[in-house]
Amino acid sequence: MNDSSQYFEALYHHNNDPWGYDRHWYEARKRQICLALLTQQHYSNVLEIGCSNGHLSQYLAQRADQLLCVDVSAHAVDWATMRLQHLKHVSVQQQKIPEHFPEQKFDLIVISEVAYYLSRTELHALIDQLKDSLTPQGEILCCHWRHAIQDFELDAFQVHDHLKQSLSFTHYLSLTDPDFFIDIWTVNPSSLAKQQGLI
Repeated sequence: MNDSSQYFEALYHHNNDPWGYDRHWYEARKRQICLALLTQQHYSNVLEIGCSNGHLSQYLAQRADQLLCVDVSAHAVDWATMRLQHLKHVSVQQQKIPEHFPEQKFDLIVISEVAYYLSRTELHALIDQLKDSLTPQGEILCCHWRHAIQDFELDAFQVHDHLKQSLSFTHYLSLTDPDFFIDIWTVNPSSLAKQQGLI
């Protein structure tokens, strides 16, 4: 099984966009779907776990008063910092999750295509941290590539199954694309229409 820190440093060493986040329509479409599925138009405090080169971060920043982006790779953090440096309400930090999880509470936590690089033990530790990390109006969006991930313990099916079994929040929605899963959990059990007095 790969060490995730070394794996990502090697990927980013000579390429600031190893997955083609900024080149492929597939990635742009997936990003648009994730953003469209969020239940709130705007959030006070947002945490993005596994920010990579900041491709999604720049769009999350438009929906947040404060955005904290974390990634295990120093190279990825450097690229994301350069991309986001003009946004004063955005902070980019090199952190290994779950060992160094932020202490504050968030209105939105985004976990995109990163949880299957954790070990099973690390995933359970992350889930325990998520349980105590949301505000009363908070939500979690989780998105993962459905195809094979080589040399790591988990895959998207296992990650999303563990989250569904272990998170105590309301499972608000699921989207199953042939290439990826998206799930959202919310602290508030009411639908958006009910929250806004439409029903």
